[in-house]
Amino acid sequence: MRNEDKNDSIQGLLKGVEIVNSNANKQTLNVQLDPEKYQKLRNEQEKKRRMAARKKAVDKTKKTIKNKIQKGIAPDVPSPNDKDRDIKACRLEMQFINSIAMILIALVIAILLVVVKRESGMTEHDNRELAVFPELTAESWFDGSFTSGVTDYYTDTIPYREDLVSFSSKFSKLFGLNFGSDRVVQHGNVGDVEKEEFTGSSTTTSKVEIFTGTTTTTSGGSQTTPSVTTPSGSVATLPVEDDDGRLSNGILIVGSGKNVRALEGYGGSFSYGKDYAKFVNQYKKDLGQYVNVYSMCIPTAFAYYCPSNMRDNYGDQLDNINNIRSHLDGVIDIDVYSVLQGRTNEYIYSRTDHHWQPIAAYYAAQAFANTAQVDYKDISTYEKVVEEDFLGTLYAYSDYDAELKKYPDSFTYYKPSNNDNLEVTYYDTDFKNGQRSRLFFKAYQKINLYSSFLGTDKQIAEIKTDCKNGRTLVIFKDSFGNALVPFLTGSFENIYVVDLRYFTPNAIEFCKNVGATDVLFATCMFTCSSQKVNYIENIRVQ
Repeated sequence: MRNEDKNDSIQGLLKGVEIVNSNANKQTLNVQLDPEKYQKLRNEQEKKRRMAARKKAVDKTKKTIKNKIQKGIAPDVPSPNDKDRDIKACRLEMQFINSIAMILIALVIAILLVVVKRESGMTEHDNRELAVFPELTAESWFDGSFTSGVTDYYTDTIPYREDLVSFSSKFSKLFGLNFGSDRVVQHGNVGDVEKEEFTGSSTTTSKVEIFTGTTTTTSGGSQTTPSVTTPSGSVATLPVEDDDGRLSNGILIVGSGKNVRALEGYGGSFSYGKDYAKFVNQYKKDLGQYVNVYSMCIPTAFAYYCPSNMRDNYGDQLDNINNIRSHLDGVIDIDVYSVLQGRTNEYIYSRTDHHWQPIAAYYAAQAFANTAQVDYKDISTYEKVVEEDFLGTLYAYSDYDAELKKYPDSFTYYKPSNNDNLEVTYYDTDFKNGQRSRLFFKAYQKINLYSSFLGTDKQIAEIKTDCKNGRTLVIFKDSFGNALVPFLTGSFENIYVVDLRYFTPNAIEFCKNVGATDVLFATCMFTCSSQKVNYIENIRVQ
Protein backbone atom coordinates (compact mmCIF):
# COMPACT_ATOMS: atom_id res chain seq x y z
CA MET A 1 0.00 0.00 0.00
CA ARG A 2 1.35 3.40 -0.91
CA ASN A 3 2.18 5.90 1.91
CA GLU A 4 -0.53 8.27 0.72
CA ASP A 5 -3.10 5.45 0.83
CA LYS A 6 -1.90 4.41 4.30
CA ASN A 7 -2.19 7.96 5.61
CA ASP A 8 -5.67 8.30 4.12
CA SER A 9 -6.70 4.96 5.70
CA ILE A 10 -5.31 5.86 9.10
CA GLN A 11 -6.85 9.30 9.04
CA GLY A 12 -10.19 7.71 8.15
CA LEU A 13 -9.89 5.42 11.21
CA LEU A 14 -8.90 8.13 13.76
CA LYS A 15 -11.60 9.17 16.09
CA GLY A 16 -9.44 11.38 18.33
CA VAL A 17 -5.91 11.87 19.78
CA GLU A 18 -5.22 12.76 23.46
CA ILE A 19 -1.84 13.70 24.95
CA VAL A 20 -1.57 11.85 28.29
CA ASN A 21 2.06 12.64 29.19
CA SER A 22 4.62 15.13 27.91
CA ASN A 23 8.16 15.93 28.83
CA ALA A 24 11.22 17.22 27.13
CA ASN A 25 12.17 13.95 25.49
CA LYS A 26 8.88 12.35 24.47
CA GLN A 27 5.13 12.52 24.45
CA THR A 28 2.68 9.79 25.18
CA LEU A 29 -0.43 9.84 22.97
CA ASN A 30 -3.71 7.95 23.38
CA VAL A 31 -5.02 7.26 19.85
CA GLN A 32 -8.68 6.39 19.54
CA LEU A 33 -9.76 4.46 16.35
CA ASP A 34 -13.20 3.90 14.86
CA PRO A 35 -13.96 0.18 15.61
CA GLU A 36 -16.24 -0.39 12.59
CA LYS A 37 -13.86 1.15 10.10
CA TYR A 38 -10.92 -0.75 11.65
CA GLN A 39 -12.69 -4.12 11.40
CA LYS A 40 -13.69 -3.41 7.82
CA LEU A 41 -10.07 -2.67 6.96
CA ARG A 42 -8.92 -5.91 8.62
CA ASN A 43 -11.47 -7.93 6.61
CA GLU A 44 -10.38 -6.39 3.35
CA GLN A 45 -6.73 -7.14 4.07
CA GLU A 46 -7.53 -10.78 5.02
CA LYS A 47 -9.51 -11.25 1.83
CA LYS A 48 -6.63 -9.98 -0.28
CA ARG A 49 -4.23 -12.27 1.57
CA ARG A 50 -6.40 -15.34 0.95
CA MET A 51 -6.82 -14.50 -2.73
CA ALA A 52 -3.08 -14.15 -3.13
CA ALA A 53 -2.50 -17.50 -1.40
CA ARG A 54 -5.11 -19.22 -3.60
CA LYS A 55 -3.58 -17.78 -6.76
CA LYS A 56 -0.18 -19.02 -5.64
CA ALA A 57 -1.55 -22.55 -4.99
CA VAL A 58 -3.25 -22.69 -8.38
CA ASP A 59 -0.09 -21.53 -10.14
CA LYS A 60 1.90 -24.19 -8.31
CA THR A 61 -0.62 -26.92 -9.26
CA LYS A 62 -0.53 -25.92 -12.93
CA LYS A 63 3.22 -25.98 -12.90
CA THR A 64 3.28 -29.47 -11.29
CA ILE A 65 0.81 -30.92 -13.85
CA LYS A 66 2.73 -29.39 -16.72
CA ASN A 67 5.97 -30.93 -15.48
CA LYS A 68 4.41 -34.41 -15.11
CA ILE A 69 2.82 -34.27 -18.54
CA GLN A 70 6.15 -33.35 -20.05
CA LYS A 71 7.71 -36.33 -18.27
CA GLY A 72 4.96 -38.70 -19.51
CA ILE A 73 3.44 -39.15 -16.08
CA ALA A 74 -0.32 -38.84 -15.69
CA PRO A 75 -1.32 -36.24 -13.12
CA ASP A 76 -2.53 -37.68 -9.87
CA VAL A 77 -4.20 -34.48 -8.71
CA PRO A 78 -7.50 -33.11 -9.88
CA SER A 79 -7.14 -30.87 -12.92
CA PRO A 80 -8.41 -27.38 -12.56
CA ASN A 81 -9.57 -27.69 -16.12
CA ASP A 82 -13.09 -29.13 -16.24
CA LYS A 83 -12.58 -30.56 -19.78
CA ASP A 84 -9.45 -32.51 -18.79
CA ARG A 85 -11.22 -33.82 -15.73
CA ASP A 86 -14.15 -35.09 -17.82
CA ILE A 87 -11.84 -36.84 -20.33
CA LYS A 88 -10.00 -38.61 -17.56
CA ALA A 89 -13.25 -39.71 -15.93
CA CYS A 90 -14.51 -41.05 -19.28
CA ARG A 91 -11.32 -43.04 -19.81
CA LEU A 92 -11.53 -44.56 -16.36
CA GLU A 93 -15.15 -45.50 -17.01
CA MET A 94 -14.31 -47.17 -20.35
CA GLN A 95 -11.44 -49.11 -18.77
CA PHE A 96 -13.82 -50.39 -16.11
CA ILE A 97 -16.44 -51.37 -18.70
CA ASN A 98 -13.82 -53.16 -20.85
CA SER A 99 -12.53 -55.08 -17.86
CA ILE A 100 -16.03 -56.21 -16.89
CA ALA A 101 -16.81 -57.17 -20.53
CA MET A 102 -13.65 -59.28 -20.88
CA ILE A 103 -14.36 -61.04 -17.59
CA LEU A 104 -17.93 -61.80 -18.72
CA ILE A 105 -16.76 -63.07 -22.13
CA ALA A 106 -14.17 -65.35 -20.52
CA LEU A 107 -16.80 -66.60 -18.06
CA VAL A 108 -19.35 -67.30 -20.82
CA ILE A 109 -16.74 -69.16 -22.93
CA ALA A 110 -15.70 -71.23 -19.90
CA ILE A 111 -19.34 -72.15 -19.18
CA LEU A 112 -19.98 -73.03 -22.84
CA LEU A 113 -16.89 -75.24 -22.98
CA VAL A 114 -18.30 -77.20 -20.06
CA VAL A 115 -21.99 -77.25 -21.06
CA VAL A 116 -22.01 -77.43 -24.89
CA LYS A 117 -21.83 -80.90 -26.45
CA ARG A 118 -18.21 -81.78 -27.11
CA GLU A 119 -16.68 -83.48 -30.15
CA SER A 120 -16.28 -87.25 -30.04
CA GLY A 121 -15.30 -90.19 -32.21
CA MET A 122 -12.99 -89.80 -35.20
CA THR A 123 -11.36 -86.49 -35.97
CA GLU A 124 -11.46 -85.60 -39.65
CA HIS A 125 -8.24 -83.65 -39.70
CA ASP A 126 -6.08 -86.13 -37.75
CA ASN A 127 -7.92 -89.33 -38.66
CA ARG A 128 -7.85 -90.64 -35.10
CA GLU A 129 -10.13 -91.22 -32.15
CA LEU A 130 -10.57 -88.20 -29.90
CA ALA A 131 -9.84 -88.54 -26.20
CA VAL A 132 -12.60 -89.92 -23.97
CA PHE A 133 -13.45 -88.88 -20.43
CA PRO A 134 -11.39 -91.07 -18.07
CA GLU A 135 -12.92 -93.47 -15.57
CA LEU A 136 -12.53 -92.37 -11.96
CA THR A 137 -10.96 -95.03 -9.76
CA ALA A 138 -8.88 -94.89 -6.62
CA GLU A 139 -5.80 -95.94 -8.57
CA SER A 140 -6.31 -93.38 -11.38
CA TRP A 141 -6.89 -90.63 -8.83
CA PHE A 142 -3.76 -91.24 -6.81
CA ASP A 143 -1.42 -91.89 -9.74
CA GLY A 144 -2.59 -88.71 -11.46
CA SER A 145 -3.86 -90.39 -14.63
CA PHE A 146 -7.45 -89.29 -13.97
CA THR A 147 -6.68 -85.57 -13.73
CA SER A 148 -4.32 -85.70 -16.71
CA GLY A 149 -7.00 -87.64 -18.61
CA VAL A 150 -9.58 -84.96 -17.83
CA THR A 151 -7.16 -82.32 -19.12
CA ASP A 152 -6.57 -84.31 -22.32
CA TYR A 153 -10.33 -84.78 -22.77
CA TYR A 154 -11.22 -81.11 -22.50
CA THR A 155 -8.25 -80.08 -24.63
CA ASP A 156 -8.93 -82.64 -27.37
CA THR A 157 -12.73 -82.38 -27.65
CA ILE A 158 -13.28 -78.64 -28.09
CA PRO A 159 -16.79 -77.99 -29.53
CA TYR A 160 -16.78 -77.36 -33.29
CA ARG A 161 -13.18 -78.55 -33.41
CA GLU A 162 -13.23 -79.55 -37.08
CA ASP A 163 -14.87 -76.27 -38.14
CA LEU A 164 -12.22 -74.31 -36.27
CA VAL A 165 -9.42 -76.37 -37.84
CA SER A 166 -10.91 -75.82 -41.29
CA PHE A 167 -11.25 -72.08 -40.69
CA SER A 168 -7.68 -71.89 -39.42
CA SER A 169 -6.42 -73.69 -42.52
CA LYS A 170 -8.30 -71.39 -44.89
CA PHE A 171 -7.23 -68.30 -42.96
CA SER A 172 -3.55 -69.32 -42.99
CA LYS A 173 -3.66 -69.62 -46.79
CA LEU A 174 -4.47 -65.92 -47.00
CA PHE A 175 -0.88 -65.15 -46.01
CA GLY A 176 0.48 -66.27 -49.38
CA LEU A 177 -0.29 -66.17 -53.07
CA ASN A 178 -0.66 -69.12 -55.43
CA PHE A 179 -0.43 -68.26 -59.12
CA GLY A 180 -1.60 -70.92 -61.53
CA SER A 181 -3.26 -74.25 -60.66
CA ASP A 182 -1.48 -76.23 -63.38
CA ARG A 183 1.92 -76.13 -61.69
CA VAL A 184 3.21 -78.15 -58.76
CA VAL A 185 2.71 -75.94 -55.71
CA GLN A 186 4.14 -77.34 -52.51
CA HIS A 187 2.50 -76.62 -49.18
CA GLY A 188 4.49 -78.66 -46.69
CA ASN A 189 7.55 -80.86 -46.97
CA VAL A 190 7.99 -83.76 -49.37
CA GLY A 191 11.20 -85.71 -48.89
CA ASP A 192 13.27 -87.16 -51.69
CA VAL A 193 12.55 -90.81 -52.45
CA GLU A 194 15.38 -93.16 -53.37
CA LYS A 195 14.24 -94.91 -56.53
CA GLU A 196 14.55 -98.72 -56.39
CA GLU A 197 13.91 -101.11 -59.27
CA PHE A 198 13.22 -104.84 -59.08
CA THR A 199 15.22 -106.88 -61.59
CA GLY A 200 14.84 -110.42 -60.25
CA SER A 201 12.17 -113.08 -60.72
CA SER A 202 8.74 -112.29 -59.31
CA THR A 203 7.83 -115.94 -58.63
CA THR A 204 7.88 -117.43 -55.15
CA THR A 205 10.75 -119.67 -54.23
CA SER A 206 8.80 -122.85 -53.54
CA LYS A 207 5.67 -124.83 -54.30
CA VAL A 208 2.80 -124.15 -51.91
CA GLU A 209 0.29 -126.72 -50.71
CA ILE A 210 -3.29 -125.66 -50.01
CA PHE A 211 -4.77 -127.64 -47.13
CA THR A 212 -8.57 -127.76 -47.32
CA GLY A 213 -9.17 -130.20 -44.49
CA THR A 214 -9.72 -133.23 -46.70
CA THR A 215 -7.50 -133.08 -49.79
CA THR A 216 -4.31 -131.21 -50.60
CA THR A 217 -3.63 -129.36 -53.82
CA THR A 218 -0.40 -127.81 -54.98
CA SER A 219 -0.08 -124.19 -56.07
CA GLY A 220 3.03 -122.96 -57.86
CA GLY A 221 4.63 -119.67 -57.00
CA SER A 222 3.94 -118.31 -60.48
CA GLN A 223 0.22 -119.10 -60.40
CA THR A 224 -2.06 -117.38 -62.88
CA THR A 225 -4.39 -114.63 -61.79
CA PRO A 226 -7.85 -116.01 -60.90
CA SER A 227 -10.83 -114.89 -62.93
CA VAL A 228 -13.04 -112.26 -61.32
CA THR A 229 -16.74 -111.71 -61.93
CA THR A 230 -17.72 -108.16 -62.84
CA PRO A 231 -20.57 -106.85 -60.63
CA SER A 232 -23.88 -106.22 -62.31
CA GLY A 233 -25.11 -102.66 -62.70
CA SER A 234 -23.36 -99.52 -63.89
CA VAL A 235 -20.01 -98.56 -62.41
CA ALA A 236 -18.75 -94.97 -62.41
CA THR A 237 -15.60 -94.57 -64.48
CA LEU A 238 -12.74 -92.32 -63.45
CA PRO A 239 -10.12 -91.90 -66.19
CA VAL A 240 -6.46 -91.71 -65.25
CA GLU A 241 -5.23 -88.14 -65.59
CA ASP A 242 -1.81 -87.56 -67.14
CA ASP A 243 -0.88 -84.07 -65.99
CA ASP A 244 1.60 -82.49 -63.65
CA GLY A 245 -0.83 -82.23 -60.79
CA ARG A 246 -0.11 -80.09 -57.76
CA LEU A 247 0.90 -80.63 -54.17
CA SER A 248 -1.25 -79.43 -51.29
CA ASN A 249 0.26 -79.99 -47.86
CA GLY A 250 2.26 -82.92 -49.27
CA ILE A 251 -0.78 -84.52 -50.96
CA LEU A 252 -0.65 -84.82 -54.76
CA ILE A 253 -3.81 -83.47 -56.42
CA VAL A 254 -4.39 -84.69 -59.99
CA GLY A 255 -7.22 -84.18 -62.45
CA SER A 256 -9.97 -81.60 -62.30
CA GLY A 257 -13.71 -81.33 -61.97
CA LYS A 258 -15.48 -84.60 -61.19
CA ASN A 259 -12.24 -86.48 -61.91
CA VAL A 260 -10.13 -84.63 -59.35
CA ARG A 261 -8.22 -87.04 -57.11
CA ALA A 262 -5.92 -86.83 -54.07
CA LEU A 263 -2.95 -89.21 -53.82
CA GLU A 264 -0.37 -90.04 -51.18
CA GLY A 265 3.13 -90.30 -52.64
CA TYR A 266 4.67 -93.75 -52.17
CA GLY A 267 8.26 -94.34 -51.04
CA GLY A 268 8.38 -97.89 -49.69
CA SER A 269 11.72 -99.62 -49.13
CA PHE A 270 12.87 -102.93 -50.65
CA SER A 271 14.63 -103.81 -47.40
CA TYR A 272 11.38 -103.43 -45.43
CA GLY A 273 9.60 -105.47 -48.10
CA LYS A 274 12.16 -108.25 -47.63
CA ASP A 275 11.60 -108.07 -43.85
CA TYR A 276 7.86 -108.37 -44.42
CA ALA A 277 8.35 -111.58 -46.39
CA LYS A 278 10.76 -112.95 -43.76
CA PHE A 279 8.31 -112.25 -40.91
CA VAL A 280 5.34 -113.78 -42.74
CA ASN A 281 7.42 -116.83 -43.68
CA GLN A 282 8.10 -117.40 -39.99
CA TYR A 283 4.35 -117.58 -39.30
CA LYS A 284 4.10 -120.41 -41.79
CA LYS A 285 6.97 -122.25 -40.12
CA ASP A 286 5.48 -121.78 -36.64
CA LEU A 287 1.92 -122.78 -37.64
CA GLY A 288 2.90 -125.84 -39.66
CA GLN A 289 1.78 -127.51 -42.87
CA TYR A 290 -1.91 -127.75 -41.95
CA VAL A 291 -2.40 -123.97 -41.74
CA ASN A 292 -2.46 -121.99 -44.98
CA VAL A 293 -0.72 -118.61 -44.77
CA TYR A 294 -1.47 -115.97 -47.42
CA SER A 295 0.09 -112.62 -48.26
CA MET A 296 -2.12 -109.91 -49.79
CA CYS A 297 -0.14 -106.72 -50.48
CA ILE A 298 -2.79 -104.15 -51.36
CA PRO A 299 -1.77 -101.36 -53.76
CA THR A 300 -2.91 -97.84 -53.02
CA ALA A 301 -4.48 -95.55 -55.61
CA PHE A 302 -1.08 -93.98 -56.21
CA ALA A 303 0.06 -97.17 -57.97
CA TYR A 304 -2.47 -96.61 -60.77
CA TYR A 305 -3.34 -92.91 -60.87
CA CYS A 306 0.00 -91.15 -60.44
CA PRO A 307 0.72 -89.16 -63.63
CA SER A 308 3.34 -90.98 -65.72
CA ASN A 309 5.57 -87.91 -65.91
CA MET A 310 5.86 -87.84 -62.12
CA ARG A 311 6.46 -91.54 -61.39
CA ASP A 312 10.23 -91.14 -61.32
CA ASN A 313 9.87 -88.91 -58.27
CA TYR A 314 8.35 -91.73 -56.20
CA GLY A 315 8.74 -95.43 -55.45
CA ASP A 316 7.14 -98.13 -57.59
CA GLN A 317 4.63 -100.34 -55.75
CA LEU A 318 4.66 -103.11 -58.35
CA ASP A 319 8.43 -103.41 -58.09
CA ASN A 320 8.20 -103.81 -54.34
CA ILE A 321 5.33 -106.30 -54.64
CA ASN A 322 7.52 -108.40 -56.92
CA ASN A 323 10.39 -107.95 -54.46
CA ILE A 324 8.21 -109.27 -51.62
CA ARG A 325 6.84 -112.11 -53.73
CA SER A 326 10.35 -113.29 -54.61
CA HIS A 327 11.19 -113.73 -50.90
CA LEU A 328 8.05 -115.63 -49.85
CA ASP A 329 8.69 -119.21 -48.76
CA GLY A 330 5.72 -121.49 -48.12
CA VAL A 331 3.38 -118.47 -48.09
CA ILE A 332 0.69 -118.14 -50.76
CA ASP A 333 0.74 -114.84 -52.65
CA ILE A 334 -2.57 -113.18 -53.60
CA ASP A 335 -1.93 -111.04 -56.66
CA VAL A 336 -4.26 -108.10 -56.06
CA TYR A 337 -2.23 -105.72 -58.20
CA SER A 338 -3.03 -107.57 -61.44
CA VAL A 339 -6.69 -107.96 -60.50
CA LEU A 340 -7.16 -104.21 -60.00
CA GLN A 341 -4.88 -103.10 -62.81
CA GLY A 342 -7.47 -104.09 -65.40
CA ARG A 343 -10.18 -102.14 -63.60
CA THR A 344 -8.62 -98.70 -63.14
CA ASN A 345 -11.42 -97.14 -65.21
CA GLU A 346 -13.87 -98.23 -62.49
CA TYR A 347 -14.57 -96.55 -59.17
CA ILE A 348 -12.21 -98.82 -57.22
CA TYR A 349 -10.51 -96.13 -55.10
CA SER A 350 -11.93 -93.13 -53.29
CA ARG A 351 -10.76 -89.82 -54.68
CA THR A 352 -10.70 -87.96 -51.34
CA ASP A 353 -9.71 -90.83 -49.03
CA HIS A 354 -6.61 -93.04 -48.80
CA HIS A 355 -8.63 -96.29 -48.73
CA TRP A 356 -9.93 -98.36 -51.60
CA GLN A 357 -13.65 -98.51 -52.34
CA PRO A 358 -15.42 -101.69 -51.09
CA ILE A 359 -15.95 -102.86 -54.68
CA ALA A 360 -12.15 -103.15 -55.02
CA ALA A 361 -12.10 -105.24 -51.85
CA TYR A 362 -14.76 -107.45 -53.46
CA TYR A 363 -12.46 -108.18 -56.41
CA ALA A 364 -9.51 -108.85 -54.08
CA ALA A 365 -11.57 -111.08 -51.77
CA GLN A 366 -12.78 -113.12 -54.76
CA ALA A 367 -9.19 -113.65 -55.91
CA PHE A 368 -8.33 -114.81 -52.39
CA ALA A 369 -11.36 -117.13 -52.15
CA ASN A 370 -10.52 -118.73 -55.48
CA THR A 371 -6.95 -119.35 -54.35
CA ALA A 372 -8.11 -120.70 -50.97
CA GLN A 373 -10.65 -122.96 -52.79
CA VAL A 374 -13.71 -121.80 -50.87
CA ASP A 375 -17.14 -120.72 -52.10
CA TYR A 376 -17.70 -117.08 -52.98
CA LYS A 377 -20.97 -115.19 -53.39
CA ASP A 378 -21.60 -113.05 -56.45
CA ILE A 379 -21.98 -109.30 -55.89
CA SER A 380 -25.58 -109.49 -57.10
CA THR A 381 -26.52 -111.31 -53.87
CA TYR A 382 -25.44 -108.35 -51.70
CA GLU A 383 -27.51 -105.41 -50.50
CA LYS A 384 -26.02 -102.21 -51.91
CA VAL A 385 -25.78 -99.18 -49.60
CA VAL A 386 -24.71 -95.80 -51.01
CA GLU A 387 -23.50 -92.85 -48.95
CA GLU A 388 -23.09 -89.53 -50.77
CA ASP A 389 -20.95 -86.46 -50.06
CA PHE A 390 -18.03 -88.42 -48.63
CA LEU A 391 -14.93 -86.29 -47.97
CA GLY A 392 -12.22 -88.57 -46.61
CA THR A 393 -8.82 -88.42 -44.98
CA LEU A 394 -6.91 -87.06 -47.97
CA TYR A 395 -9.26 -84.09 -48.15
CA ALA A 396 -8.29 -83.30 -44.56
CA TYR A 397 -4.59 -84.05 -45.12
CA SER A 398 -4.55 -81.69 -48.14
CA ASP A 399 -5.57 -78.83 -45.85
CA TYR A 400 -9.15 -79.00 -47.12
CA ASP A 401 -8.43 -78.53 -50.80
CA ALA A 402 -11.26 -76.50 -52.36
CA GLU A 403 -11.37 -78.55 -55.58
CA LEU A 404 -11.83 -81.80 -53.65
CA LYS A 405 -14.60 -80.27 -51.57
CA LYS A 406 -16.56 -79.32 -54.68
CA TYR A 407 -16.50 -82.93 -55.93
CA PRO A 408 -16.91 -85.31 -52.95
CA ASP A 409 -16.92 -89.09 -53.21
CA SER A 410 -19.77 -91.56 -53.21
CA PHE A 411 -19.10 -94.41 -50.80
CA THR A 412 -20.78 -97.70 -51.68
CA TYR A 413 -20.62 -100.77 -49.47
CA TYR A 414 -22.37 -104.15 -49.61
CA LYS A 415 -24.19 -106.20 -47.00
CA PRO A 416 -24.08 -109.98 -47.53
CA SER A 417 -27.31 -111.95 -47.79
CA ASN A 418 -26.48 -113.84 -44.56
CA ASN A 419 -25.90 -110.62 -42.61
CA ASP A 420 -28.81 -111.29 -40.23
CA ASN A 421 -27.50 -114.80 -39.49
CA LEU A 422 -24.01 -113.71 -38.48
CA GLU A 423 -22.94 -114.00 -34.84
CA VAL A 424 -20.52 -111.12 -34.31
CA THR A 425 -18.62 -110.64 -31.06
CA TYR A 426 -16.12 -107.88 -30.33
CA TYR A 427 -13.33 -108.30 -27.79
CA ASP A 428 -10.81 -105.86 -26.37
CA THR A 429 -7.20 -105.97 -27.57
CA ASP A 430 -6.44 -108.65 -24.95
CA PHE A 431 -9.13 -110.88 -26.49
CA LYS A 432 -11.27 -110.51 -23.37
CA ASN A 433 -14.60 -108.94 -22.38
CA GLY A 434 -16.52 -110.03 -25.49
CA GLN A 435 -19.74 -108.25 -26.41
CA ARG A 436 -22.24 -109.36 -29.05
CA SER A 437 -22.91 -106.80 -31.74
CA ARG A 438 -23.27 -106.53 -35.51
CA LEU A 439 -21.02 -106.36 -38.56
CA PHE A 440 -22.19 -102.98 -39.92
CA PHE A 441 -22.51 -99.65 -38.15
CA LYS A 442 -24.05 -96.31 -39.01
CA ALA A 443 -21.34 -93.68 -39.41
CA TYR A 444 -22.59 -90.34 -38.09
CA GLN A 445 -19.62 -88.40 -39.47
CA LYS A 446 -18.63 -88.50 -43.13
CA ILE A 447 -14.98 -89.02 -42.24
CA ASN A 448 -16.03 -92.25 -40.48
CA LEU A 449 -17.69 -93.91 -43.48
CA TYR A 450 -14.89 -96.44 -43.81
CA SER A 451 -15.75 -97.67 -40.31
CA SER A 452 -19.25 -98.63 -41.49
CA PHE A 453 -18.02 -102.21 -41.16
CA LEU A 454 -16.40 -103.46 -37.93
CA GLY A 455 -16.62 -100.04 -36.26
CA THR A 456 -13.23 -99.26 -34.72
CA ASP A 457 -9.84 -100.91 -35.33
CA LYS A 458 -9.09 -101.12 -31.60
CA GLN A 459 -10.84 -104.42 -31.02
CA ILE A 460 -10.78 -108.06 -32.13
CA ALA A 461 -13.80 -109.26 -34.10
CA GLU A 462 -15.10 -112.85 -34.04
CA ILE A 463 -17.63 -113.72 -36.76
CA LYS A 464 -19.47 -117.03 -36.83
CA THR A 465 -21.22 -117.57 -40.17
CA ASP A 466 -23.73 -120.03 -41.61
CA CYS A 467 -21.05 -121.47 -43.90
CA LYS A 468 -20.33 -124.99 -42.64
CA ASN A 469 -17.04 -125.98 -44.23
CA GLY A 470 -14.87 -126.29 -41.10
CA ARG A 471 -12.53 -123.50 -42.26
CA THR A 472 -11.45 -120.81 -39.75
CA LEU A 473 -9.81 -117.66 -41.11
CA VAL A 474 -7.66 -115.25 -39.11
CA ILE A 475 -7.05 -111.90 -40.83
CA PHE A 476 -4.09 -109.83 -39.66
CA LYS A 477 -4.68 -106.45 -41.25
CA ASP A 478 -4.43 -102.69 -41.24
CA SER A 479 -7.50 -100.57 -42.00
CA PHE A 480 -7.56 -101.67 -45.66
CA GLY A 481 -8.42 -105.20 -44.55
CA ASN A 482 -11.73 -104.13 -42.98
CA ALA A 483 -13.43 -103.91 -46.36
CA LEU A 484 -12.60 -107.56 -47.16
CA VAL A 485 -14.53 -109.06 -44.25
CA PRO A 486 -18.17 -108.76 -45.50
CA PHE A 487 -17.23 -110.53 -48.73
CA LEU A 488 -15.81 -113.58 -46.91
CA THR A 489 -18.78 -114.37 -44.66
CA GLY A 490 -19.98 -116.96 -47.18
CA SER A 491 -16.53 -118.52 -47.56
CA PHE A 492 -15.40 -119.43 -44.03
CA GLU A 493 -17.21 -120.87 -41.04
CA ASN A 494 -15.37 -118.66 -38.54
CA ILE A 495 -13.52 -115.40 -39.14
CA TYR A 496 -11.28 -113.54 -36.67
CA VAL A 497 -10.20 -110.01 -37.55
CA VAL A 498 -7.09 -108.61 -35.83
CA ASP A 499 -5.51 -105.21 -36.40
CA LEU A 500 -1.73 -105.49 -36.27
CA ARG A 501 -1.46 -102.18 -34.42
CA TYR A 502 -3.77 -103.07 -31.54
CA PHE A 503 -3.16 -106.65 -30.44
CA THR A 504 -1.56 -107.85 -27.21
CA PRO A 505 -1.74 -111.70 -27.21
CA ASN A 506 0.90 -113.85 -28.88
CA ALA A 507 -0.23 -114.19 -32.51
CA ILE A 508 0.88 -117.83 -32.97
CA GLU A 509 -0.86 -118.98 -29.79
CA PHE A 510 -3.95 -117.02 -30.77
CA CYS A 511 -4.15 -118.73 -34.17
CA LYS A 512 -3.75 -122.15 -32.57
CA ASN A 513 -6.31 -121.44 -29.82
CA VAL A 514 -9.04 -120.39 -32.27
CA GLY A 515 -8.29 -123.34 -34.56
CA ALA A 516 -7.11 -121.34 -37.56
CA THR A 517 -6.94 -123.24 -40.83
CA ASP A 518 -6.14 -120.13 -42.88
CA VAL A 519 -4.20 -116.98 -41.97
CA LEU A 520 -4.34 -113.95 -44.25
CA PHE A 521 -2.06 -110.92 -44.01
CA ALA A 522 -3.97 -108.11 -45.72
CA THR A 523 -2.16 -104.78 -45.57
CA CYS A 524 -1.67 -101.84 -47.90
CA MET A 525 1.73 -101.19 -49.43
CA PHE A 526 2.47 -98.44 -46.92
CA THR A 527 2.41 -101.09 -44.18
CA CYS A 528 4.26 -103.97 -45.83
CA SER A 529 7.15 -101.88 -47.17
CA SER A 530 7.87 -99.52 -44.29
CA GLN A 531 8.93 -99.84 -40.66
CA LYS A 532 5.32 -100.82 -39.89
CA VAL A 533 6.29 -104.37 -40.89
CA ASN A 534 7.69 -104.66 -37.36
CA TYR A 535 4.11 -104.91 -36.08
CA ILE A 536 3.95 -108.35 -37.74
CA GLU A 537 7.02 -109.64 -35.96
CA ASN A 538 6.26 -107.94 -32.65
CA ILE A 539 2.89 -109.68 -32.18
CA ARG A 540 4.45 -113.02 -33.13
CA VAL A 541 7.07 -112.93 -30.37
CA GLN A 542 5.36 -110.86 -27.65
